[in-house]
Amino acid sequence: MHIVIVGPGALGSLFAARLRLGGAHDVCLLDHDPERAALLNEQGFLFEEDGTSHRLALPVVTEPAEIADAELLLLCVKSAAVTAALARMRGHWPPRALLLAFQNGIAHLDPLAALPAACTWGLGVTTEGANLRAPGQVRHGGHGLTRLGFVTPRSDQARQQLAAASAAFNAAGLPAEVVPDIRDRLWQKLLVNVGINALTALHDCPNGMLLELPDARERLIAAVQEAAAVAAAEGVALAADPVAMTLQVCRDTAANLSSMLQDVRRRRPTEIAAINGAIVAIGERLGLATPVNRELTAAIKALEQGFTRDFS
Repeated sequence: MHIVIVGPGALGSLFAARLRLGGAHDVCLLDHDPERAALLNEQGFLFEEDGTSHRLALPVVTEPAEIADAELLLLCVKSAAVTAALARMRGHWPPRALLLAFQNGIAHLDPLAALPAACTWGLGVTTEGANLRAPGQVRHGGHGLTRLGFVTPRSDQARQQLAAASAAFNAAGLPAEVVPDIRDRLWQKLLVNVGINALTALHDCPNGMLLELPDARERLIAAVQEAAAVAAAEGVALAADPVAMTLQVCRDTAANLSSMLQDVRRRRPTEIAAINGAIVAIGERLGLATPVNRELTAAIKALEQGFTRDFS
């Protein structure tokens, strides 16, 4: 299987490294930034996992025309970059490819839904942790589970492609499964991110520290409760108590740095609009108050004011 990862960020680099180490697939990355692509092609990738380091040569291309024979596309850019990434691939969409989108939040659903009918796409929801120390230097920050699925009914061929993608992840040491309720799973992860990401960025701390800071823990609970009320009003079925689930994720990933904290430390735009900001926006549409999420969204946006705008 020829696999292309769109975006050499933390998650994209993790997937690329693990799939290459699995050894059974042709793996490359697509990057919009020629300078970064040249650097990655020259220096390679340093992948750290469970105390072991691997130096890997992974080809990085910059032109969508170079991925015409891809069978699986893993879209791993930030939420705000989804529309631009899809636009770059328009006219070069591999005819046999299945695209799986791995964004935080739910803002990416609209641009995906606007794709032509001939473009087959699905969603990925993962609890794998990845920390990007520098371009091409990624640490596996926590083992998890990846769930894959379609939002709308798809053909038998598409379902076979999805099953093959799940098999590729499992063979690469990334536990994965195909699920029928991927939209609900996406919302469940959204609620976890609502509780963790902004607060870790504001307190400049790993996930587990939120449990030790009384104010942070209190705001985490309140933010998730607001988001759960919005999800319920949207008809989302939550399989577990979202507050308990979020607190457990803090324990399970105590040493991990959230993607939002990583962005803030690198002075780059965050996905706050697609996470807490999305809860605020949907709450407004539904007439539900979300004051804690509004406060967290405003606080992160205030941090971003001095950052360089780069959505890569």
